[in-house]
Amino acid sequence: MLRALVFIWIALVSFAAFAQDDGEHSGAPGPDGMVLLTVGGLVGKTNRGAFDENRDSALAKLKVDFKNAYAFDREMLLALPQGTVTAVTPELGSEAVFKAPLLQDVLVAIEAAKVKTRFVASDGYSGYLLPEDIDGSDYIVALEADGEPLGLNGQGPLWLMNTRKEGETVGKDNRGSHVWALVYMHVGE
Repeated sequence: MLRALVFIWIALVSFAAFAQDDGEHSGAPGPDGMVLLTVGGLVGKTNRGAFDENRDSALAKLKVDFKNAYAFDREMLLALPQGTVTAVTPELGSEAVFKAPLLQDVLVAIEAAKVKTRFVASDGYSGYLLPEDIDGSDYIVALEADGEPLGLNGQGPLWLMNTRKEGETVGKDNRGSHVWALVYMHVGE
């Protein structure tokens, strides 16, 4: 009898561990490596479930929330079509060539709605873009500058940027900001 109870207890614990999915998602493959970017909000394709305050403690400090999301590791981002942006940034001080997936392709890959998208850095700084800012633009989610991966001490591991047109500046409300140390995107309000 005791063996049967122990067996049932082990089976229940095992079942609970397998059933402990983080919520509903579309079953897209999840990341194999370290997650660099999580995209929540109005996304049609997801590979992880709901925000979990314990599991997502770094995101909790940024006060983000989502019912489901898509998590990208470096390899997943590199598998998307890549684009380049050549820019002079105050942070680097000289011209550099940045390479990464085009923001449009990232959003299309996860079937994101065409609405306002907010970008959040690891320190809580955020900016946003409207669909018209993204459509036809060369915004990228930069992974590297001049062939070198962006590190945490070098505005990385991800940096949202584009080729600034003459006279183009960031809005007072951070619309169009080049958010570096990007860790989270939220599609929708």
